[in-house]
Amino acid sequence: MIRGIEVLAAENQDALIAYLQHRAGALVAINAEKVILCDEDPVLKRLITQAEFKYADGISIVKAMQQKKTQHRLARIAGVDLWLAMLHARKGEPVFLVGAERDTLAKTYEKLTACGINIVGIQDGYFSAEEEAVIIERIKQSGASFVSVAMGSPKQEIFIQRAKQQHPNCLYMGVGGSYDVFIGKVKRAPQSWQEFGFEWLYRLLKQPTRWRRQLRLIKYAYYYVTKQL
Repeated sequence: MIRGIEVLAAENQDALIAYLQHRAGALVAINAEKVILCDEDPVLKRLITQAEFKYADGISIVKAMQQKKTQHRLARIAGVDLWLAMLHARKGEPVFLVGAERDTLAKTYEKLTACGINIVGIQDGYFSAEEEAVIIERIKQSGASFVSVAMGSPKQEIFIQRAKQQHPNCLYMGVGGSYDVFIGKVKRAPQSWQEFGFEWLYRLLKQPTRWRRQLRLIKYAYYYVTKQL
């Protein structure tokens, strides 16, 4: 548990996928930034806490769990990798895509369809509160068993919670900017950077405007050093 947030003790990506097979609920990535965001935003903290499945998407979470000397082995699982692996593991099942800009979503749909993924509906991430109920009804009527939501936190968690109330027999996954990475709009860090947990630094170098967000990592590091996680 990290500051009140339970994290699934998954040894690797395959083990997590096997565990999630035929399960319904909300699947949420936990990283250092999100932990601090939960401290700052009680609404997000409640939504994250209520999510059925939380996994470690960040080496900082793995290190914190190791610091607690938990008996469970925990692996860092990158959100975009898990999302793609989940889609292929559930090949043939109805999938609904929500989020991102219209052009990004269209390219994601085309690329996934070409891979044989059964996409039964799509919706970009720019819709009003009035339109939300209609979109959730579309998801319900589509019969989707897997819904990925790329709207960023806390928007995607709020949407997932509301959709889950109307269509509970489904696995919802918050995927942040995964669509952008998937179509090549945003470049991932080289594999060596990923292995050492430096993806955050790579993103900062590529997108200097993210520096304010990275300040949360300093607070997380302080909590880690002082054993307040």
